[in-house]
Amino acid sequence: MRRPLLTLLLPLLLMACPEDLENEPAYLLVDGFELVTAGGEGAGTEDIREVWAFADGEFMGVFPLPGRIPIFQLGEVTIRLEAGVHQDGRSVTPEIYPFYTAVERTVTLMGGEQIEIGRPQIRYRDRTVFGFVEDFESGEPQIFTDVAGGRGNWRVQSDVVRSGNAAGAIMLTDSNRLFEAATNTTFRDLNAPPINVWLEVDFLSEAPTLFGVLGTGGNAGVRVFDPGFVPRTSWTKIYFNLGPVIGSAGLGELRIALSSLLPDDLAGGTVYLDNLKLLYFTP
Repeated sequence: MRRPLLTLLLPLLLMACPEDLENEPAYLLVDGFELVTAGGEGAGTEDIREVWAFADGEFMGVFPLPGRIPIFQLGEVTIRLEAGVHQDGRSVTPEIYPFYTAVERTVTLMGGEQIEIGRPQIRYRDRTVFGFVEDFESGEPQIFTDVAGGRGNWRVQSDVVRSGNAAGAIMLTDSNRLFEAATNTTFRDLNAPPINVWLEVDFLSEAPTLFGVLGTGGNAGVRVFDPGFVPRTSWTKIYFNLGPVIGSAGLGELRIALSSLLPDDLAGGTVYLDNLKLLYFTP
């Protein structure tokens, strides 16, 4: 009589299990992260969806927040927690956000116990360069002032804001369906490898908006747009990885740009923007 394959393999599987997995794990309970910002870093808005967990340098997994993280290493263990975001707002591209600091703690763990971590504080890493912070607050110079296309209106208002006292608003109408604006500052050498350039945006919008770069290459204008957002009826945070756009543009000097287009089925609409941040690391 032939024995089922699983029956034959079971003793081997049990013998192959690491010793740690035979113990009941301890659990870390993580509610989320609190982003604390310093002067010149703008508001601490965030949309951290997951926590990436490591124990004594070993990767434990990615867990949606709030998370319950099993840790099989017991005794004194060094825990590292990294904040995870969705690149370009897509759930299929979770990432450790490179500009946020990690949380590290040394804890003593016992099998079956639960340790509440709560909402540990994180900050921007010290070597983060802020190319700009556009929060539209009074007294601060605006960044996206150069109209690059269309005839829509761009203004600062205080009726609909994400944080602070003001936010930007792009007013689109049936006769002004397109609006494009670029930064009044030119950025240099962002295409030096490795390219690690991100744009943070808070938005509430009735029209889709794309982000990209403008510049001149070989005596010709270069325009590359790719990441963007679709309309949302509540304030939403999104993290755009501009690396692929900057790499494909191949520009040593460039400006960051945005393009909003009113959908055909609307006679008018508004795009509200707040807390735009261009972040990168120096080579």
